[in-house]
Amino acid sequence: MTKIDPSAIIGNNVTMDDTVTIEEETHVGDNCNFGSKVVIEKKAVLGSGVKIGDSTVIGKKAHIGNDCVLGTKVLVTKKSTIGKGVTIGNNVILEKKSIVKDNSVVPDGTVVKEEETFRSEPKKN
Repeated sequence: MTKIDPSAIIGNNVTMDDTVTIEEETHVGDNCNFGSKVVIEKKAVLGSGVKIGDSTVIGKKAHIGNDCVLGTKVLVTKKSTIGKGVTIGNNVILEKKSIVKDNSVVPDGTVVKEEETFRSEPKKN
């Protein structure tokens, strides 16, 4: 059964599996989609158009920008920041206070170390 704390603010047109947990004081933007067994911990902020794969955890006070796609089994630890338009592969770990810059693509299995910044190279034509 979906567990949404009454203090959480959920935008319009948000869809989620019935195994999702959203903790207190979380803000979720419009048009988001969450897979099964997703946990969004307290005071996290998610922009609009965010898509989250199965078994992903968004840590306390994490920030995710608009139009991001997170794969399966992603761990975003507390106070991490993901810019807008980011794509994160499967089995990725963002350690505490890490940053992923706008429009980056984080490959499967990547670990972004504590307080590090990840920026992918621009795509070549």
